[in-house]
Amino acid sequence: MLEEVAQVSEVHPDHLVIETRRLSACQSCQSHDNCGQRKLAGLFGSKPAFLKIANPEGLSTQPGQSVVIGLHEGAILKSSLLLYLMPLLVLIGASLLASWFFDRELIVILAGITGLSGGFWLARILSANLLSNPSYYPVLLRVNN
Repeated sequence: MLEEVAQVSEVHPDHLVIETRRLSACQSCQSHDNCGQRKLAGLFGSKPAFLKIANPEGLSTQPGQSVVIGLHEGAILKSSLLLYLMPLLVLIGASLLASWFFDRELIVILAGITGLSGGFWLARILSANLLSNPSYYPVLLRVNN
């Protein structure tokens, strides 16, 4: 289980609204002074993300309090494979299929672009099924004192 510290924004009887900050690896890199990636990331800043999270155990919290949330590693791995690998595989498959049937490079390029678009569309449809699975939602693990 991957854990992240968040801050409680709102408390409701059955759920909490929490605020997290998106952090990049640039925060801990040794060469951050000379890195163009860090400077580019600094232009956009780190905007807070607000999440609605269930509180089935009824843990006592107050706004401004720090909590620890968790997400299963398998959920992140499957989501990453779906969002990154699926479009890439469909792009390669469509390009290979077009190259076997046609000798024109333009047709292969168009088939690749169509395959990439189709891969994103397929990933969107399959990810909608994942949203109904509760193991893909973060859970409240504990309240920090």
